Amino acid sequence: MSLTLPNLPNGNDKSDSRQGIKQISSTEEQGAGKSSERYVIGDRNKSNWNDHPEYATPEYSKADGPNPKLDLLEHLSNDFAELLHRRDISDCCLKVQDTYMSVHRCILAARSNVFANVISTNMVRLKAGQGDQLEKSEKNGILVITVPNTDTETMKQVILFMYTARCNINEDNAIELLNAAGRFDIKSLKVFSGSFIAEHITLHNVLNLMKSAYDYDNKLVRQKCTAFFIDNAQEIMAMKETWKIFAVNRPDIIAELLYWNVNKEEFHRQKF
Repeated sequence: MSLTLPNLPNGNDKSDSRQGIKQISSTEEQGAGKSSERYVIGDRNKSNWNDHPEYATPEYSKADGPNPKLDLLEHLSNDFAELLHRRDISDCCLKVQDTYMSVHRCILAARSNVFANVISTNMVRLKAGQGDQLEKSEKNGILVITVPNTDTETMKQVILFMYTARCNINEDNAIELLNAAGRFDIKSLKVFSGSFIAEHITLHNVLNLMKSAYDYDNKLVRQKCTAFFIDNAQEIMAMKETWKIFAVNRPDIIAELLYWNVNKEEFHRQKF
């Protein structure tokens, strides 16, 4: 027995729904949920379902070959991303700057504690700094959540991650994704962005990373930045203007960094 997927229209671009993971939002069409901008995350045709009888036959096992569970997770990720094509079943829009991004309440609520509480109007559960200035309204019968202080490209990657557990992260957007993970309380994105950042700490970004780690309680980034500071304290403090401004704005962080710099052995004995 094998499974064959029908060619289902995706409701957005008249194409086969298996042709790639695309879509977000609209700046030019002023109605909520109308889309013109696109984004891509992989190719659902990379593997043919008919080549994988393990999907249909529980007893099937293959000693040599791809891991069926991992393959299924990849298909699941791509199927969830396909929802980003489905404006016809979208019940929510995120308004970022002048762009409306069609999304689904259940996905947002499952992936983000902040969006879950905003959607349910239970804002009292949010911590300080979470959900700040998010506003709800309704347009054409669709819930619209306005997200200020975020650029569209960052939010696009955040949405991709909420749907697929994947996004395009690099040194240019990593801090913004880390901040978004904390601001919207997306735990897996905290780990994902934190793990990337931990491998890309430099003299020029360590203080800003430490600030983000403090503000959103990212223990991994905090520990890695502290270790980096201990190894490079002299060079970092030699950037006098940067160090002075940071010391004025975040004396709490400076105090901790200097403490651990003096007590290096104690720091390295800590279990994080």
